Amino acid sequence: MLTRLIAAAALLAATPALAQVRAKEPDSYIFKSAGEIDKTISQPEGGRVYGATFMNDHENYYIEFVKRLDHGNMVELHPHWVDQITIIAGEGVLTFGGTVKDGNIAPNGEVRGGTQVGATTQALHPGDFVLIPAGSAHKFDAAPGKTVTYVVAKARN
Repeated sequence: MLTRLIAAAALLAATPALAQVRAKEPDSYIFKSAGEIDKTISQPEGGRVYGATFMNDHENYYIEFVKRLDHGNMVELHPHWVDQITIIAGEGVLTFGGTVKDGNIAPNGEVRGGTQVGATTQALHPGDFVLIPAGSAHKFDAAPGKTVTYVVAKARN
């Protein structure tokens, strides 16, 4: 009887460890020079006015470098992602808050496009930091005639 109780206790103690399954392997060491990053993000993605590259990508967070080459980008709203952004170079404009009118809902539940109603604008310069809470509408643009480069640390809310 005591053996069965010990075996049952061991099984119960091991259950949380057995339930923890990693969806992705942990990152290995990564180094990208500033030149490599700039070369990659200076090429606009197809049909877009910005270039981007992911440094890593996990189910709960990822890091992305972005270079906006123009203005007129889409409104975005991520219901489950917090954006933590640091401006690296250039000048930009962030339009944030308000509501999204006539946006399209992507398969992942994010809203893209449309217009922002009741939004606020913020000029962006190198060294500036912005935190955009999950569920907040936002749009990044380079200042007219400029580019803006930034790094985004996204975390699942």
